[in-house]
Amino acid sequence: MTERQILRRIGQNVKAARLKAGLTQECLAELAGVHWQTVSYIENAKYLCSVITFFKISQALETSPNRLLDGLPEADKERMEKIKKSLARKRKVNCG
Repeated sequence: MTERQILRRIGQNVKAARLKAGLTQECLAELAGVHWQTVSYIENAKYLCSVITFFKISQALETSPNRLLDGLPEADKERMEKIKKSLARKRKVNCG
């Protein structure tokens, strides 16, 4: 999944949660303490927000930040294990 696709999925989740809560972008922005354009940019995958802003939005929506990440893929565990093993071998060579 590309970064753009990730932002799109998060934006869709924020928008769905906002609509379910019956809030406008302006109202959500006010509750989260951000500018309404920030909410618009997040929903339209035009803005990579900070963790703090993401947390404030999830609080304003009265939902878990994890719920706003629904639909994102799991980590590629096979790839991660290969990298860990490779780095472990390098450390042994460099430090041993």
